[in-house]
Amino acid sequence: MAATIWQAFAWWGPFPPKLFPGVDKIVSAFVRLIVTGILPVHAFWTLVRLVVGFGLGAALGVAVGMAMGRSRWAEDLLLPIVSVGNPIPGLAYAPLFVIWFGLGDLPAILLVGFAASFPVAVNTWTGVKAVKEIWIRAARSMGAGERQLFRKVVLPGALPYLLTGLRLGLARAWRVLIAVEMLTSVRLGLGWLIFGAREFLNTDVMLAGIAVIGLVGLGLEKLVFERLERFTVVRWGMMTA
Repeated sequence: MAATIWQAFAWWGPFPPKLFPGVDKIVSAFVRLIVTGILPVHAFWTLVRLVVGFGLGAALGVAVGMAMGRSRWAEDLLLPIVSVGNPIPGLAYAPLFVIWFGLGDLPAILLVGFAASFPVAVNTWTGVKAVKEIWIRAARSMGAGERQLFRKVVLPGALPYLLTGLRLGLARAWRVLIAVEMLTSVRLGLGWLIFGAREFLNTDVMLAGIAVIGLVGLGLEKLVFERLERFTVVRWGMMTA
């Protein structure tokens, strides 16, 4: 249905075909870029930056969120910083990261991790605070130590919130990464592919790159997050499938 509407607008809309290509031209560009190997190479390097940057951000966010949730001292110290940093768009930090770390992959990866860590930290902290005190008291009354308490009670109880934070962090990481690839002079990446296509008005190539971004996001949701939920919180009865 959406493809039909798009094609109809491409035929009868106000834009010329060069600026608003039809679905057939987008699909043709998509196939051509795959066959020539251009799209897989750009997508691969974007995914490498995403995995490394988001991995760093997720680890930092979970650690900060857990610390804030379990320690009053850490909460008083870190929560104001996280609350101030979370609403700021990740791209606002891009000039600073370029000044500090130069151009290329390093600032892109670090900025992705930095931007993704805030929603992960906030949701992890919320999840830890949402764990019922009676569960903790019951575990302690049965002789659970701090390590067992964290592994058997706190982490499972906070996991639905943590997964939400990871989803939000990944979405922010995607947005920041594609934009920062246009700014930090990386040689390969979907952001750079889209930005380069703009110079020559290759809107079909731009839209093919955008389609890949959406498909990768859908794949991560279906293959990673849904499976993780199914084998954890859904199986434990904490969420419905």
